[in-house]
Amino acid sequence: MGAHKKTTRQSRPDPAMLPPMDMEHRLNAKLAPESVATTLIRAGCFLSAYELIKPQIIDSIYGFFWCGFEDGNDLYDEARYVSDVLSLNTKSKYLASCAWLVKMQALTDEQVATLAKIRTHRHEVAHELPKLLVDPDFEVRMDLLTDAVEIVRCLGVFWGSIEADINPDFDGQEVDYDGIKSGSFLLLEYLASIAGLGAEDTGASTT
Repeated sequence: MGAHKKTTRQSRPDPAMLPPMDMEHRLNAKLAPESVATTLIRAGCFLSAYELIKPQIIDSIYGFFWCGFEDGNDLYDEARYVSDVLSLNTKSKYLASCAWLVKMQALTDEQVATLAKIRTHRHEVAHELPKLLVDPDFEVRMDLLTDAVEIVRCLGVFWGSIEADINPDFDGQEVDYDGIKSGSFLLLEYLASIAGLGAEDTGASTT
């Protein structure tokens, strides 16, 4: 029998093993003033995206079950909130709220899965900002920022559609629900453009 030639699997080079000049070049590029400014802008945009999404998932859903006032205090249909929302996941109000949004066709299962990635990366950006500024291999994930913009758009369409349906000013009028742009979406769309995302990335209209 012929001898078999042993092959070795090539792995990604360890940054620590890169030639000193190459690593120095990458570090200098990362620390260049314009690069630092871009990183900070993108980090701020990503953190803002998370803060714009979070209240629309938990607070807005709870507000959906508002049923009036009593003695100057807001009243909520707690029984319906528990049965319609919290029962979808008894261990997590956040996951229960996400499940309700999927059930209401405001978001997809894929978007909810992406939200988990956005939350994880948000914590990385918030708690490891110095590393983000100096590590050439650590960047703000622009793919997740793009997804965050679309999720904010979808949530704005969902809540805006509900507002339009219950507003008597729109009675008898044809409403372009998909064209609804919430204040949160317009703000994030603007911030994303500063961070380097174009209209084709954020779903913004170019007309």
